[in-house]
Amino acid sequence: MKQPVSGIRLGIPRAPFFDQVDEETMKAVEAAIAVLSKLTKTTVECHLPGTAGFDNIGASLGAERLAYHLELFRKNAQRYSLGVRQNLDTAIKNMNDTAGQPCSEKVIDYVTAQWRLISVRKNVDAAFTNFDLVALPTMRITPRTINDSLNREEEPKPREPETISNCTPFNIFGLPAISIPCGFSKDGLPIGLMIAGPRFSEGKVLALANAYEKVTEWHTRRPSLKPDMGVPAVIRKS
Repeated sequence: MKQPVSGIRLGIPRAPFFDQVDEETMKAVEAAIAVLSKLTKTTVECHLPGTAGFDNIGASLGAERLAYHLELFRKNAQRYSLGVRQNLDTAIKNMNDTAGQPCSEKVIDYVTAQWRLISVRKNVDAAFTNFDLVALPTMRITPRTINDSLNREEEPKPREPETISNCTPFNIFGLPAISIPCGFSKDGLPIGLMIAGPRFSEGKVLALANAYEKVTEWHTRRPSLKPDMGVPAVIRKS
């Protein structure tokens, strides 16, 4: 974390990671990039391979997600949000439907998805040629309130899919990444900046995050919470 960052070449992957970013998030992230540009050697616009079109990667990620959550979900299913609960229920049903089959389609999907993941991760490593690390918004919108999130999860009507997080592609890429505070909305909601790099660049990622926090104060802000504060009421739409 203490290594110098003045020689780092910083890339800004605009598309698709800056698409549909809300105004307050964009303002905070651009200000953070301006700070980083003074700390690093160069700042350049760059491109990373997209993850769209890798349809069977979902089979691999779904299997990893289920493997991680299975024991917790069986013990505390009610603590998961409705959307996640439905996804995990479906994954468990599919797992039970294929149990005992020596080579089901699900197994084949998983194996082929792993092959695609290897290809994606090789390609993304190769992209880091004219830059060492990248900086981008962690989330494309400011956080929703608990009420808004619950009402959205439990809305029975179909809705347009939205991309609000830039975390999933980096999970697919398998790259080291960190999110650090870079500002707040007018309502006091936190805004995050993601710094990421190719495989085995954890040291540089942590060093640049540390350097940013040394010249800013966003990470020092805390909500004024007290033990006797009341819990806001959760109001669900009827």
